[in-house]
Amino acid sequence: MKKFLCLLAVAAAVSSLRAQQLSPAELAEDNPNGHSRFWTYYDPKPSNYIGSHDWWKGDSLSGDWWGIRNFLDDSGVEISASYTNNIAGNPVGGESAGFTYTDNVSFGLQLNFEQLIGWKGLTVDVSGLNRAGSSLSQQNIGNQFTVQQVYGGQTVMFYALLFEQKLLDDKISIKAGRFSAGDDFASSPIYWLYMNNGIDGNPQALPVNTCFSAYPWAVWAARLRVDPTPEFNAMVGAYQVSNRVFGHPEYHGLDWSIRQGDGVLLISQIGWTPEFFKRPVEKAAAADGKSVVETKARSEGKTFKAVAPETVMKGLPGHYWVGGYYSPWNFAQFGTTDTASNSYGFYLHADQMVWQESPGSDQGLTLWTSMVLSPQQNIAKLPFQANAGVVYKGLVPTRDQDYTLFGLVYGKFSNNYARTVEAAGNGYPQYEMVLEWGYRVNFTKFAYVQPDLQWVINPGGTGRIPNALVLGAQMSVVF
Repeated sequence: MKKFLCLLAVAAAVSSLRAQQLSPAELAEDNPNGHSRFWTYYDPKPSNYIGSHDWWKGDSLSGDWWGIRNFLDDSGVEISASYTNNIAGNPVGGESAGFTYTDNVSFGLQLNFEQLIGWKGLTVDVSGLNRAGSSLSQQNIGNQFTVQQVYGGQTVMFYALLFEQKLLDDKISIKAGRFSAGDDFASSPIYWLYMNNGIDGNPQALPVNTCFSAYPWAVWAARLRVDPTPEFNAMVGAYQVSNRVFGHPEYHGLDWSIRQGDGVLLISQIGWTPEFFKRPVEKAAAADGKSVVETKARSEGKTFKAVAPETVMKGLPGHYWVGGYYSPWNFAQFGTTDTASNSYGFYLHADQMVWQESPGSDQGLTLWTSMVLSPQQNIAKLPFQANAGVVYKGLVPTRDQDYTLFGLVYGKFSNNYARTVEAAGNGYPQYEMVLEWGYRVNFTKFAYVQPDLQWVINPGGTGRIPNALVLGAQMSVVF
């Protein structure tokens, strides 16, 4: 917390210094009414303070803080916070019936040094979180693909401390500091719609099979991204591997040491983001479909002269990528005290919008799938995982921002792992599968509620635990 407050103070001081360096003419241009820079945001009144006409349409529950937030944002200091919870119960199946609650409170600070001191393309991020609650999968079901995505690391955690430098009109991005592999690799906004942890964030086989770090477990890391064209991108990354990361919330994310026994995980990914069947679409249009020029002219009582609208080419967007990882670290083997090095694996993802409600619209039907292959069954608990799903935005009339979704998770347990479970007298795990249905009601840009249903098939993979019906919901608020 002291570091957070110090950074905020430094940002404010730098912003003040920058203002002092402006000439009187520049100050007059920035403040045409003679006000201080802050009060230009308040005069004549805040745009979306809590309870105002525009507040409900804004991006955050707390609004613009009567202009203070806008002032900080434009000065290069962005403050964020959010709250997300998952509630879930299994009235049918599992090891026992139960109900649990878990939540995640996140908070962050981003400093934009281009706005602060004129350093183009540089940003610094600091973030943390607090998690509380318990896991239905651990307490009552006994399955692999946990049914609540915000469970894990139930305590106060320091998360990210990183800088990102963008170059050549954002075609090159360099990121370094403390963050996780899952922030950039094998992650899609589509995954974040789901409540099951086999999908949300990253395919679960990646962190389970190797030390692929994922939120909220940060490590020392560096990542390079190159976007040579709008449709193609490539990334490479190096991430710390340590046995002090996962399952050690007692460190609160503050063990920043690099020790002799630590290793490195190397990842690379190539992406393609095409748009198929492109058509000309008016660049800016009013809600009724008329051009902005026409709407403005009519509202002012002017005679409108037809002008060819400015258009852009829009089609059905897709996102495709393939990646691989390698680590020379020594990993524990199933059924023996010996270790094995040189962990490796591959993953792929594809999502494609196949139907739009209107040209250029983000409302419509998207299909997606992902797979993970980790061939080393002596160290990989889930050598194969396959996910798939369907997402429709705006399915229900008048609910254009809501999401209707279905997802499937399938994981095959390794033979080596299965033999160790069988030797302990607990059966022979083969596979586990989860089906998920959900409907996300986006009340505003800053708040949603998502009723959710999951059917857990063959929990734990042994056939000894009855299939479980999970009824639940997740909700989130951005402050």
